[in-house]
Amino acid sequence: NIPYILSELQRAGLTQTQIASAIGVKQPTVSDMATGKAGTKRPSYQVISGLERLATEHNLATSPPATEQPQQ
Repeated sequence: NIPYILSELQRAGLTQTQIASAIGVKQPTVSDMATGKAGTKRPSYQVISGLERLATEHNLATSPPATEQPQQ
């Protein structure tokens, strides 16, 4: 869940610019991913692995707890 991971990274104090630099994209791309405008259909391995690595480094979850997931 890219928007969730980005939200958690920002709550941990990282800026979109820092996140972008760490995963090898530009800040506007991070902004678009955070709002769901980009990266939702087929995000690159570079993006997914970079976000997961950052989340792990900051001891953050990569998906919301079951109680926070939307009902379908």
